Amino acid sequence: MENLLTPKEVADGIENLVPIPINTQNVARSKRKLQYLKIGNKIYYTREWIEDFIKASIVKAEPKAN
Repeated sequence: MENLLTPKEVADGIENLVPIPINTQNVARSKRKLQYLKIGNKIYYTREWIEDFIKASIVKAEPKAN
């Protein structure tokens, strides 16, 4: 289980990735925007799932219309 991450680890920040607060993780899971593995009542993520969530959350900047 060394390649699985806990919500606390993700909230504290993973190497080279922005930290995601636990509240944000909860909302994203309930809206099915963040993949997770649930064993008993423990939640786990893979780094790939966190990276996918971050990529999907990017908002493209567009110039304002005049």
